[in-house]
Amino acid sequence: MTTNGTNSYGRRLLPHVVDELRDSNPTRVYTSYPKTADVRDGFLDFTMADFGRCIDYMAAWIENKFGKSDSFETITYIGLSELRGPVTFLAAVKAGLTNTFQMLIPSPRNSAVVNQSLMEQTGSTKVLFAQELAPLIKPLQDLAPSIRTETLPSLQEMLDSDPPRYLFSKSFDDARNDPIAVLHSSGSTAGMPKPITMTHGSFAAVDYEHNVPAPPGRKKRDTTFFAFEEETRMFLILPFFHVSSFLFTSSWFLNVTFVLGPPHIAPDVAMLKEMARQQELKGVMVVPALLQAILHDPDGMDFLRSLKFAAVAGAPAAEAVGDKASTAVELFNWIGSTETFPLPELHKPREDWMYHELAMKHEMQLYDSHEGTYELVILADETNKDMCPLYHNLPGVSPYHTKDLFVKHPTKPNLYKYFGRRDDIIVLANGEKVNPIPLEQYIQGHPSVLGALLVGNERNQTALLVEPKESLEKSATESFLQTLRPRIEEANARIPGPGRVAPGKVICATSEKPFARTAKNTIVRKVTERSYESEIEAAYSATPPQPQMVNVSLESTVKTVYEPAKLLNFLRLILAPSFPPASTIGEDEDFFAYGLDSVQTLEITASLKRNLQAQTSTSFAWLSPRVIFRNASLTDLSKVLVAFLNDNVLPLEDAQAQKILDIDNAVARHTSGLPSRLAKQSNSGKISTVAIIGSTGYLGSYTVAALLKDVDIAKVYCLNRSVNAKEKQNAALVALDGALEPFLNKLTYLKVELGKPLLGLSQDQYDLVANEVDAIVYNSWRLDFGIAIRSFEPFLRAARDLVDLSISSKGKLRIIFISSLSSVENLANETFIPEAPVEDARAALNTGYAQSKLAAERILITANRQTGVPVSIVRVGQVGGPSKASTGVWADQQWISAIVRSAKNLGSFPGTVVPIDWIPVDTVAAMLRGFMIADGQADVQVFNVCSDKPQPWSLLVDIVRETFGITQIVPLRDWVSQLESIDSPSSEDASRLPALKMLDWYRTLGDGTDTINIATSRAREISKVEIPAIDKEVLTSWLKGWNL
Repeated sequence: MTTNGTNSYGRRLLPHVVDELRDSNPTRVYTSYPKTADVRDGFLDFTMADFGRCIDYMAAWIENKFGKSDSFETITYIGLSELRGPVTFLAAVKAGLTNTFQMLIPSPRNSAVVNQSLMEQTGSTKVLFAQELAPLIKPLQDLAPSIRTETLPSLQEMLDSDPPRYLFSKSFDDARNDPIAVLHSSGSTAGMPKPITMTHGSFAAVDYEHNVPAPPGRKKRDTTFFAFEEETRMFLILPFFHVSSFLFTSSWFLNVTFVLGPPHIAPDVAMLKEMARQQELKGVMVVPALLQAILHDPDGMDFLRSLKFAAVAGAPAAEAVGDKASTAVELFNWIGSTETFPLPELHKPREDWMYHELAMKHEMQLYDSHEGTYELVILADETNKDMCPLYHNLPGVSPYHTKDLFVKHPTKPNLYKYFGRRDDIIVLANGEKVNPIPLEQYIQGHPSVLGALLVGNERNQTALLVEPKESLEKSATESFLQTLRPRIEEANARIPGPGRVAPGKVICATSEKPFARTAKNTIVRKVTERSYESEIEAAYSATPPQPQMVNVSLESTVKTVYEPAKLLNFLRLILAPSFPPASTIGEDEDFFAYGLDSVQTLEITASLKRNLQAQTSTSFAWLSPRVIFRNASLTDLSKVLVAFLNDNVLPLEDAQAQKILDIDNAVARHTSGLPSRLAKQSNSGKISTVAIIGSTGYLGSYTVAALLKDVDIAKVYCLNRSVNAKEKQNAALVALDGALEPFLNKLTYLKVELGKPLLGLSQDQYDLVANEVDAIVYNSWRLDFGIAIRSFEPFLRAARDLVDLSISSKGKLRIIFISSLSSVENLANETFIPEAPVEDARAALNTGYAQSKLAAERILITANRQTGVPVSIVRVGQVGGPSKASTGVWADQQWISAIVRSAKNLGSFPGTVVPIDWIPVDTVAAMLRGFMIADGQADVQVFNVCSDKPQPWSLLVDIVRETFGITQIVPLRDWVSQLESIDSPSSEDASRLPALKMLDWYRTLGDGTDTINIATSRAREISKVEIPAIDKEVLTSWLKGWNL
């Protein structure tokens, strides 16, 4: 048997290769190991001659202790991460008769219960153990008294031996399917590991990578990377029982010398630098925590620069850590599993270190189109068995769903970034999905933190378990958590709101209950969570801390007179704990423009009532979140409070006259100074270049997808407020339809700031859009039914800015405004909703959202009349899920999901709310495209987009009744009253009953209705799109995506 030449790669057997190298190159150094626990005492080289001799000695020793195996009997090996592991493994392969032993190699970190389970599953009754681990054996014997145990000889005893040669006589074809090793899955999700049996064929499949050529102009990144032409020494951190280390200690297959650390001691940076000095390391394979520690070391970057490469295994490196490290050294982010072995990849540029380009037979299957995530699925069959370890490790399992999720690179094909484990995703009680990995990685970056674990499945909010590096006395835990709070706030700022950790929801782990970890040192989530079950339950059961409930005194100058200036300062103090911008916000600036949300509004309301009640005996029961929604600035809110405190005057409910005045004022404000009708050359009417403001949202993504498929659309400008719009948008588009990828070059991304001059664009960007774009879709609006029209000011200003943009364009740039049927829905109470401009301010529903949409319509219609700017108003009803469930999930429609989620806790459901005239999102997108490309477009067009085949609300009632067992069906007004009966709702109440945040919206619906007369014929005629009917099956499939 030869050890080189491509004809033998993939057909070599481990015992044969060791024996050949022992004879042909006996002085080749297999590995180097420290003389003592202190690496400063130096290292010893272990040659192939040493290796072969020790293996033969142990083969005879095993036969002497256990006899000869004739049935692939399993021996359990419990040892340290040192040379006796690979020696004993290959000795067991050689020992016995035709059918040799196989070796089960569990983690010494496992509990006795876990190891006994693995032994039972593999039929193992014999145990070899290192003397140093003797304390682990007694509990195992207590669980399984019949097992036979033997203590391993020392390495020195093996080296001092002179055994006869022990030959392995089988050929590759005879031995290929023989089992030789059993490792186990991590058990990181379910808790109890499963044995994975490996054959000679498993290892041969890795060896076969020598035969796989790199694509033209590319380099491979698989195990053959370690087949160096010159002697190369590399530090290996992973334990012997971990699959990557187990494979790489088979380095005689390659051409690399692995340097080991002391088996009892976890390596630190000082040890690593000393090893590099003595051994002239060219590379390291480390876990993420050690790489992070290297970066914290003053000489860490210099150390990395001294290496040719650094590989990370066991878990992904945090992005910030990898970004910094990759500037100093070529960084490999290795991925794989016990079942699959390390996955072969292709080389990427350094800046793409966190991405993977896999080079084996696999699929990336869409998992969540909203997140743009794909699950890695590996294919193993007869066509690739020579090169696929999975074929041998899990015979008959194909396709194999790894449960590993990835997101696609926004521009580079075939590159995928690790997102998280499918089983790691937390689903909160309100259906929000949280990926815990980014927050956990950031918290673990704190020098005093060993581990972090986010929990919260089926809860209203997340909680965080933190494991300190140092053991703490109970009295010191509160101080530790206070020290950590700034880090947690920084982490909160980096992730979406649902995953953020509130004060009082952080639990400090104890040294008595260390986090359960796998062989890769990753946290075993469910086992750890179960270990802290009582502490987690206590954190959720505890009365939530009330930092927002500050105590602020408000002093009157004269006994019954409160000054506005003091009220302003009082309000700043009240608002700031829940809403930090209140400390510095301008007196007339809108709270909601600075990010105030409905949960914070509830907290502020409770704090205001508590502090104001201390000023007077008069009841403040009238003070509700609605008052803040309607008076969303320090000046307006202080006026309301001054009037009540000084004169006992309650704020008026929104009178019809005030509503009309607010809309009319907004229209007048944003149409003043318009030029007279322009005698301007119209464009050809053919639209080939489109801009869309708000392309990354739910409807926006489907609209861009529809435009990309249109051969007549040459270019699409995507204008968004987010800086990472390109990455997010491209991933979402490919997730919707992989066939769109070749057309992504049609897209150009620009960052805009609505309400800012020139839309926040530079002058050059503004001129580019004005001169190139034929139509611009205005699809960006704040979806909040609670706030007043004044809080939509930046969006109304942007409507006027688009008019100015069209006026300055070379042709007549058409403005296509995505409005809402709520802007004119009150007309349905009298007659019907026409596909025509509406001037009457009373037509809008009584919400700031609806009123602002009508105001924007009127601004654009007025601009058309005065200047000739072409305008299309598209009033969209309720957008549903995709017409085909396989193309994505329904974006959470809060007003609907809030009813369902709240009903589950209330035990009742409203009987009639609105007709279900909802329309699939891809149908809406197709209609928008149809409006754009239609011939002979008028200067002003108005379309109503909703289903012309509405279904009654009872369709949803039936689904909810069958799915959740809710039998109490009540009138909408009564259902709203149940919510209103909750006095001073807390943030916990708002999470449990999300409909509390939208009470104003539900109030506008009165008793509900099953009939709304809406004209839609023009929209269907011009778009030439057929609107599908919504039935029970379709609606059920949409709702499933919300995890209600």
